[in-house]
Amino acid sequence: MGTFDAIVVGAGPAGSTTARELAASGARVLVVDRAEWPRYKACGGGVPLRAERMLPFPIDSVVEDSVSRIEMSARGKMAFTKRSRGPFARMVMRDRFDMLLLEHAQRAGAELRTATVVRELDLNGRAHIRADGFEAEAETLICADGAHSPVGRMAGLGRDLAECAAWEVEVRGRPRDASVGEATTLIDLGYDPWGYAWLFPKAELLSIGIVLPREEAGQMKALVEGYLERLGLRGAEVEIARGHKIRFRRGGETVAGERVALAGDAAGLADEFTAEGISYAIHSGRLAARGALRTLAGEGDLRSYQDELEDEIQPELDAARAIAYMFYGMLKRARRPWMLASEYTPVLWSSLFAVQRGESSYAREAKRAGPLTAVANAMLRRRDRQQAR
Repeated sequence: MGTFDAIVVGAGPAGSTTARELAASGARVLVVDRAEWPRYKACGGGVPLRAERMLPFPIDSVVEDSVSRIEMSARGKMAFTKRSRGPFARMVMRDRFDMLLLEHAQRAGAELRTATVVRELDLNGRAHIRADGFEAEAETLICADGAHSPVGRMAGLGRDLAECAAWEVEVRGRPRDASVGEATTLIDLGYDPWGYAWLFPKAELLSIGIVLPREEAGQMKALVEGYLERLGLRGAEVEIARGHKIRFRRGGETVAGERVALAGDAAGLADEFTAEGISYAIHSGRLAARGALRTLAGEGDLRSYQDELEDEIQPELDAARAIAYMFYGMLKRARRPWMLASEYTPVLWSSLFAVQRGESSYAREAKRAGPLTAVANAMLRRRDRQQAR
């Protein structure tokens, strides 16, 4: 049986970041993942610049395109375009991007075991995992095993997180009316009660999909088909079609115990405005590594990780939720006036681009909205209380 300082379950951005930082600090780390690597990951593949800036190494080798232009529409109508003063996101295929992050963790000294499904977890004293024909134990366990987080569930963490659903296809083709020589992200709004469809351009493929409330998941395939038709892509070659869920942490949900913690998607660290999670995965991976190192040094336990998460990440998630409540609420009540108002409100776009570039934050931009944000937060608290009854 292998003995380690830390076991990380899940080799995506949160897990590989945790492993890299722990191994670089001298800890003996094992990364376990259920898939063979590299593996396909259902995701739009838009990496905001703020996420890239958190990494201590370049990602140029896996960047398929850089985007500084966004086209907005509402069910294919009222389209308008906005430009950032510089790129706000990198377009990647997640198999290559995630493999790059994992390779850096291995270079730092982390050990990797793929195609390994954790079947049992014992947290008596140390963290002890069992898989088919394999066992290992460690002082600390970080569950970065995705939105379903089977190992996190074994640990009794991450319960009652909110959820939404997404469906994505990777297609070959070029959308109707595409701008020549300029990468453009397309966002199509107007889905009830909220949600959006997207197109993210890649070197050889287009990542196209939709995100909706969990209750509307049954409509996703048909809505994506309709979106493809509006783009002039009906009948285009589909390489991959896959659904997945996204979980949202709204504060208070337990994501850490004495020797075990959740990171990334497992902890519900995606924002409710854009459903983006890569930047929070990397950030939480860094926090998880710090918490594990404190635990290994006898300076407390992994519950300190949750305290840091509440201080550093949760304010962003809360602010993004309030912004989403205001934005999608206005869109639902008055679609055309709100689309027109959005087109001609420069501060909305300068704020969004600044957040994605890592030059501002949702919390800072929500604070600028003053009383509107306060009202949105009050309404959300009231809704949460009603749903909890």
